[in-house]
Amino acid sequence: MTGILVLLTNDDGIDAPGLKALARAFAQRPDVEVWTVAPDSERSTCSHGMTLHRPVFSNEVGERRIALSGLTGDCVYFGMFNCLPRRPDVVISGINRGPNLGGDVVYSGTVAGAREAVIRGVHGVAASLVSGDNFEPAARSVVEIGLQVARLPVDVPRLLNLNYPSGDFEGPRFAYLGQRSYPEEVERRVVPISGRNYYWLGGPPVRDQLLKGSDGWLVDKGVASATLLSTDQTDREAMDEGILPFPGADEEG
Repeated sequence: MTGILVLLTNDDGIDAPGLKALARAFAQRPDVEVWTVAPDSERSTCSHGMTLHRPVFSNEVGERRIALSGLTGDCVYFGMFNCLPRRPDVVISGINRGPNLGGDVVYSGTVAGAREAVIRGVHGVAASLVSGDNFEPAARSVVEIGLQVARLPVDVPRLLNLNYPSGDFEGPRFAYLGQRSYPEEVERRVVPISGRNYYWLGGPPVRDQLLKGSDGWLVDKGVASATLLSTDQTDREAMDEGILPFPGADEEG
C-alpha cells in the first residue's frame, strides 16, 4: 500500500473556491494522493440525494479531477467505485461556502458527501466556512485534521463535521449540534408574459439560538467547531420510554 489516499468532493461545484483552496493545501503534502470528484455546478442543499433513475455524465477537467453531472453523494460513489485505484483513507467534502451548523446537516450536500463515505466504510469529513471568502486558514486546518482522521482505525468509520468562522480562529473544539430557526415563508411571484405563478421558498436569514456548548455558539465566539455525527438515526430513548404501544423486536408477539 502506498501513502494516504484522499477523495475530495463538495456541493458548490468543481470550480468552487473552497474546493480549490483545499486542493492547494493538499498540494503541499507530496506524500498524499488526492483525487477530486465534484458536481459540475452548484448542488447546495441537495441533502443525501442519489441519481439512480437517469444517467450521470463525467468530464475530466484536470489530473485526477472529474466533474460529474450528478449530486454530491453520486460523486463519492462514482469516485470510490470507478476512479480511485483503491478505497480511499478519507473522503473530505468542502470547504463549503456558508455554515453547516445544527439542523443544517439534514439539508447539507456537503455533509452528505462525507456521510456517503461512512456508509461505504470510509472515514468522512465535512468542512464549512461559515462566512467570508478567505478559505486558506480553514483549508490548512482541514488538511491536518483530515490526515489525522485518515489514520484512525477503519473498523468504525467516523463522520466529522467541521465549521470555521471567518478570519483568525481558535480550535477546533468539540461541540454538539445546536438549534437553528429556519424561515417559514413562501413568496408568490408572477411571470409577466404568461401570467403563471412561481414561488421562492424561505425568507429572512436563518438564526442560530447560540446554545452554550453548541457548534453555533462556538463559531460565534471565533472558535472552529467539530462534531462527530452518527448515521444511526434511531431515537432509542423515545423507544425505551414506550411512547407508542409497540412491542420491541426482541419481544414475543
